[in-house]
Amino acid sequence: MTQPILDGLLGNERGDLLDTLYEAPQAPDAWPRFLAQAVSATRSRSARMLVLDRRAQTVLSSIKHNIDDSDHQAYVDHYVNACPWRPELKDKLPGQLYSTFLDFSCRQKAFYNTEFYNDWARTQDIHHGVCGTVWQDEDHTVQLLIQRTRDQGHYTREETDQINDLVMHVRRAVRLQTQFSALKHQQQALEQALDIQAQPFALLDAQGTLVYISQEAEQLVASHPHMALEKHRLTFLDSRRQCALLQQLAQVTHPNPALRGSGEVIAIPLNSHLTTRCLVSPMHPHAAPSGFNTHPTPLAIVYFQDPLGDIDIDLDSLMQLFDLSEAEARVAAGIAQGQSPQQIADSHFLSVHTVRTQLKSTFQKTGTMRQSELAKLMLTSPAARRWRRPPVNLSCSA
Repeated sequence: MTQPILDGLLGNERGDLLDTLYEAPQAPDAWPRFLAQAVSATRSRSARMLVLDRRAQTVLSSIKHNIDDSDHQAYVDHYVNACPWRPELKDKLPGQLYSTFLDFSCRQKAFYNTEFYNDWARTQDIHHGVCGTVWQDEDHTVQLLIQRTRDQGHYTREETDQINDLVMHVRRAVRLQTQFSALKHQQQALEQALDIQAQPFALLDAQGTLVYISQEAEQLVASHPHMALEKHRLTFLDSRRQCALLQQLAQVTHPNPALRGSGEVIAIPLNSHLTTRCLVSPMHPHAAPSGFNTHPTPLAIVYFQDPLGDIDIDLDSLMQLFDLSEAEARVAAGIAQGQSPQQIADSHFLSVHTVRTQLKSTFQKTGTMRQSELAKLMLTSPAARRWRRPPVNLSCSA
């Protein structure tokens, strides 16, 4: 019986197993397929993979093949710790599987007298197995278990060794999955951090190719009659404004920082009454969010000022964050909300000369040199809060 079983771990079946294993880190639904292939290749009855806590006492998640759902749940809830091999398994070296018939002190006759066998394994005709810890880190223990029936016989030393030739690949696949999962969580955290910004925004390269776009910006562009996202590019449907966008992108992403432009606002009509203002600004490496500061080429950040939304900037927060006077905070908030120095002067009954003097001192305190830089700093600070006016509904069911 040994040779046909070992044949299952060679040739095409082995190749298929390895292909599935190295697919699993980026496609976790491949793990159940791996278990099914492992059962077939080893001429076994069933298999399970368990993710446990570090001490291997509590099952955190699991997959299985050819075990009834209710029986597997009973195993996870209780019988996992009633298994006579489990206490000894904790002391065995990780990185390989062990034959329950050959490598444990609980002999077969004693096994048949255990609660685990009589109340759980016997009804499923599970008599033999190979099991072991295939991965362990500071938080988790991952174990692989493959089982056979009485008629299939126990796993011999030669068979166990042959199966263990695959375990190194299982370890690598699990390690890769933990790394991919960590990167995915990091990316999700980065995206959440980016989306906290007050204005909808997009990061673009010099050609207008999207590197990142916030969810609100994507929704705004998708619903805008004069903007589009086509082939991962931001496009203004008016050719004159599209030309202006590309010119601004080229300027604010110039490879020579000394020649890099500060950016401008491009106005895109939303309808006959409202306009969407798009502020094109350089993404300075020292201010870029983690994950984008190592991008191979300079990036531009485009802020979309939603005409249906409002920006509320808390003056007290600005004063505390940047050590501004109340007058300087008002000027900074006005610039962030798209007002010119003259408009700020008119709204506060000041001379434009006074406002320009306050703006100059605000530049010095915030480390900015241009209005676009100041606006960007204010809009991405904790002092800025964005909200969108809700639609007017004339009925409760609307």
